[in-house]
Amino acid sequence: MSANPVRITLTVGPDGTVAAVTHDALGQECLPYVHALEDMLDAMTVDSDYTQDWWRSESATVRPQAVEPQPDRLDGHW
Repeated sequence: MSANPVRITLTVGPDGTVAAVTHDALGQECLPYVHALEDMLDAMTVDSDYTQDWWRSESATVRPQAVEPQPDRLDGHW
């Protein structure tokens, strides 16, 4: 999940077509918005493309942990 709130830009064309672009929805996080917009607008997606946010991901911090040696599970020895 992005640190920023997800935003959606909607553009309604003169012919009534609706274009939507999500912002700050990282990776597959945008997909539920597509379905929600289809439901709200009683519409069907006819064209879609990935934004730069699709390829971004939340940075993860990995902290090393001390690992205790475990005995060999086959013979019970270290």
